[in-house]
Amino acid sequence: MVKIIKKASVCTTIQKNENGFSLVEVFISLMVISSILLFIPTFYKLLDQRHFTDTYSARQFFHFLNDEIQANSYDYHTSNSIHFISPNDENISVSLYGSSIRRQVNRKGQEILIRDITNFTVKPTKTGIQVLIRLKEGDRFAKKFTFD
Repeated sequence: MVKIIKKASVCTTIQKNENGFSLVEVFISLMVISSILLFIPTFYKLLDQRHFTDTYSARQFFHFLNDEIQANSYDYHTSNSIHFISPNDENISVSLYGSSIRRQVNRKGQEILIRDITNFTVKPTKTGIQVLIRLKEGDRFAKKFTFD
């Protein structure tokens, strides 16, 4: 009979790992994952604020334009610009400049009123003008202004 001599540096025992997932733990993890998946569409709508900010930018532009009309006297318009004369005899123009609409005083400097515009149209009406803008995302906005 052959004797086997055990060496001290060699591990001969195998440790058994009997820890695992129970069925209850699997169900709990599935419930947590499914509840998270239910809330993802709601959070996605909260993260997508582009449309709200575009609408707000257009309304703010029309508010600025209304302030210009109220504070100054209307002079003339072209297809993509409006011109006013201020009480100090300054020429003020609101016109399309690239993909934005700018305000200039005496053809100097510029103040950007709204960005990401593809179309800016000014049409005459019986009592004033109608301003139409189209954003790069495709949204269209229009407003009629009357002159006193």
